[in-house]
Amino acid sequence: MNLSNIFGSYRVVGLAGDKSTGKTNNLMYLIKDFRKDNNQTHIYFYGFDDICIKWLKQFKNVYEISSLEQLTNKKDSLIIMDEFQKLKLNDRRYTDLLNSFIDFIYHNNNWVIFSTPNLREFNSNIGGKIERWAIKSLSESNLINGSQLKTIISSYAGRYKVINDIRINKDKILILNDEYEQVIECPYIPEIDRKKENVNIFNLSEKLSVKLSKINHDIKNH
Repeated sequence: MNLSNIFGSYRVVGLAGDKSTGKTNNLMYLIKDFRKDNNQTHIYFYGFDDICIKWLKQFKNVYEISSLEQLTNKKDSLIIMDEFQKLKLNDRRYTDLLNSFIDFIYHNNNWVIFSTPNLREFNSNIGGKIERWAIKSLSESNLINGSQLKTIISSYAGRYKVINDIRINKDKILILNDEYEQVIECPYIPEIDRKKENVNIFNLSEKLSVKLSKINHDIKNH
C-alpha cells in the first residue's frame, strides 16, 4: 500500500512540487490504491476541483470538508489538505490554530497530507510540523529562504537533483526524510486531468485537433 510507505511511522506529510507536476493526479491515485485494501477508513479532503470531487464519489467513506470545524471529533481517518493555506494553517498569526490541528491529528489517531500549488506557502511555520516530505519536480529558487523544505532540497544530492532543482516524472513521488529516500509510483489517471484539455490559443490547428479528439471520444462512448 503506497500511502503506508509515504507515511511510514509518521502522521504529517507535505506534498511539495511546482505547478503542473502531477500532485493532484498523484493524490487521486493514492486514494484509489488505498481503497483496494481498505474501504472502511474515512477519508476527508479539502481543496479539490469539481472533476476530482465527482471522480471521488465512486469510493465509500470519502467526504469533502470546507472548514476545520467539520473535522471535530473525527478519528482514525486520512485527511488530505490541498491548498491548506486557505485555512490559515501556515499563517503566523494563527499559530495556535496550527498547533491545535496537529494535536488533533495525534490525539485522534489521524493522518494528514498537506499540499498546495504554491511552494512559498510551505513557510517555516507549517514546515516545522511536517515530518516527512513527498517531493515532486520543483525549483529551489521558488522556495522560501530558511524554510525546512529549502533546507532539505539544498542538502539533497541524489539522482533527481539537477543543478539546484529536483526533476522527477509526473507519475513518481520522491519520499525524503532523515533515514532514506524512496520513490513511489503513481500511474496517471486521465479522467481527472482537467489540464489535458487546455488549448494553446496561439495554435489553431491544435485547437481543432482537440475538438476532433473530443468528438471521436463522444462517438465511441455512445
